[in-house]
Amino acid sequence: MDKGEIKEIRKEFQLDRMILFSDAVFAIVITIMAIEIRLPDHSSDTLPKQISHLVPVIFAYTASFIFIGQIWYQHLQVFGLLKNYDKGLVVRNLAMLFWMGFFPFSVTLIASNSNKFLSFVVYFLVIFLCKGAQLMLQHYILIKRPQLRVNDGIHDELIRYKKSRAAVVLLAVVFVLAISTVLLVKDEGLKYLAWWWFLPFPFVLKHFQKKIK
Repeated sequence: MDKGEIKEIRKEFQLDRMILFSDAVFAIVITIMAIEIRLPDHSSDTLPKQISHLVPVIFAYTASFIFIGQIWYQHLQVFGLLKNYDKGLVVRNLAMLFWMGFFPFSVTLIASNSNKFLSFVVYFLVIFLCKGAQLMLQHYILIKRPQLRVNDGIHDELIRYKKSRAAVVLLAVVFVLAISTVLLVKDEGLKYLAWWWFLPFPFVLKHFQKKIK
């Protein structure tokens, strides 16, 4: 075995280490979120009422699980294109995992009795930052550093990247509209209307993504 073959094997091993480390973070984040789903230690409420109090945190856990699962799948797909790595790739991957680690904290906020509006703001902010970091990682692999990846079979990944980018931009717009509505509406009984901005989000996103080729 010559030095070139040894170097290639070493690169494959180091890439595998990066993927295994990322997978471990994904698994740990999901596990910690699940731990947050627990009944109050001391409560005089009946069991059905205690469970009803868990509805927001169960919803947040379910939404987070689906989102993290999607991030993990896209991470799996784009890393399958790699044949090498550099410091920039490692830093961007760690940045994505850094924001991913805030999901248990955001779910804990929703489970608490603190300000619900602020809790959901933090939750959506974590989603936005995590997705933005993933887009930076995808851009680095697919566009900025083509020498790190194979040169064929990237068309589907480029389409997914563009669709994800459109989703993040649209989500940011909807998020700003919702926050602005809450801040501008003085009547407390009407502030819930801010969340109606999210209702057309899937349909508008689907319309824009159909145009991406």
